[in-house]
Amino acid sequence: MNCFRINRLFSIISFIFTTLSVFSQTAKTPLMGWSSWNNYGHNINDSIIKAQADAMVSSGLADLGFKYINIDDGFFDGRNADGSLRINATIFPYGMKTLADYIHSKGLKAGFYSEAGANTCGSIWGAQTGGVGGGLYNYDQQDIDSIFKSWGFDFLKVDFCGGQQQGLDEETRYTQIKKAINNTGRTDINFNVCRWQFPGAWVCSVADSWRMSGDINLTPGSIPSWNEILKIIDQNTFLAAYASPGHYNDMDMLEVGRGLSFEEDKSHFSMWCILSSPLVLGNDLANMSEQTKSILTNPEVIAVNQDTTGLQARRIWDNGSGLQVWAKNLNGKLSNERAVVLFNRRDTAASISVKWKDLNLEGPATVRDLWERRDLGIMDSMFTAEIPSHGVVMLKVVGKQNKLQQVFEAEYAWINTFNLTKNSKILPNQGRAVVDTLCSGHAKVAWLGNCADNYIEFRDVYVYSDGKYKLSISYISGENRNITLSVNGIDRVLKKLNSGDWKTIGNKTITVKLNKGYNTIRLSNANGWMPDVDKIQLKVKSDALNVVEVLKVESRKSKEADA
Repeated sequence: MNCFRINRLFSIISFIFTTLSVFSQTAKTPLMGWSSWNNYGHNINDSIIKAQADAMVSSGLADLGFKYINIDDGFFDGRNADGSLRINATIFPYGMKTLADYIHSKGLKAGFYSEAGANTCGSIWGAQTGGVGGGLYNYDQQDIDSIFKSWGFDFLKVDFCGGQQQGLDEETRYTQIKKAINNTGRTDINFNVCRWQFPGAWVCSVADSWRMSGDINLTPGSIPSWNEILKIIDQNTFLAAYASPGHYNDMDMLEVGRGLSFEEDKSHFSMWCILSSPLVLGNDLANMSEQTKSILTNPEVIAVNQDTTGLQARRIWDNGSGLQVWAKNLNGKLSNERAVVLFNRRDTAASISVKWKDLNLEGPATVRDLWERRDLGIMDSMFTAEIPSHGVVMLKVVGKQNKLQQVFEAEYAWINTFNLTKNSKILPNQGRAVVDTLCSGHAKVAWLGNCADNYIEFRDVYVYSDGKYKLSISYISGENRNITLSVNGIDRVLKKLNSGDWKTIGNKTITVKLNKGYNTIRLSNANGWMPDVDKIQLKVKSDALNVVEVLKVESRKSKEADA
């Protein structure tokens, strides 16, 4: 290897190492804790919340990272004459500050609930009359100061029942609430937007997490539904682009230990972990079976969720009838480590395989079963397992060498206007991922263009060196349509793209100039509709050296020098 190549490689390594070091020090991982709603609903009191805090510690869950005890609705009692919130003194006789202090005394964090509109969900749907006027609407700063400065809470979940009833604009309201939180001067507050759908790309810069689905269980205390869990997974399938360090898609509270089978509980927990959802327990912590505890206290599975890279898993294989493979990078976007879930949604056992090439790994790989917590050995090119009904096998796969990603599926790109809402209504004809079995990932992005903001963006296109590269765009269009291709801010218009009909995939190959490191490729059309987009594909050369292995060596040398 010549000197120029060595210098170039170590420049890359230095950049990656610095970036990963910063992330490891500052990035918030998904929140871990417990919430009162699934098990108790509105039937809560001071003693119940304190008992759950006690059990969080005595069970060992707190030692594994479960820190938040969240009180979820059911405690409002109108407002005082000065507009301040009044808490139901019958069920919380010592007040909220005393309760938060108790939670903190256990080494835990305290979570509060509110509403973006005037009336809480409990007052609208649960006959909780004390919640009428109990929402943040018109009281943002007064309530936020009480919650975080006077009472000392650490987390806030904000619902939207009253907001929807009033026809409020989500982005406006939640941005106002975030501003009030910032005004407290505290930087450690965790903010959750609960809009029961992906709220729009704006939320990624406003909240630490956001609900992307309806409630996992509308009837507190009832046995959870396996089909509802599958529905939430499906709704989150193409939202990976919106997850990043400190900002996550919230799949709602966990139902582990509340009536599903052991295999279903493992699958439920595995998917919430690999999809980087906040892990908010919903069971009675004081009365857990040993099976439930064994699931919730598996440190290797939890570690997948808490990986500081901040990635959400992508579905890399789906046979269309209930067998799936999901994967995400661990310990850096360019690492050779993967978390993998082989998921059998069927009612009967089935065999599922994962191939290393589909994980962007080259050469043999070591495999570890995270539920069995044992090494399975080195395997040349793939792994196969028999998966029980509604079950999973969860793996950590470490390849000999990472291969740079060349295929970028459109459904996993940043779709800028997806689910964009205005005054509580989703605007029509916005870009969205749709199932299409003709396409490489069995999905595409449709309804793109016709305005400047309705674009798709691929943000993690990495190359090792500056230069010109062949880029192929796979698209579908039954008529002539244009795309404005923007590479790192430099535009060119691709005209009259027509694949012949709406059931045929066309390809347009162009030469683009990319910079060393990460590049952003945007496809847009401000003046008309774009073709549907299947994927983009880049022709790149892999470096001979495994960059991540060199990075690890340099990291070890640095630690030895510090010692």
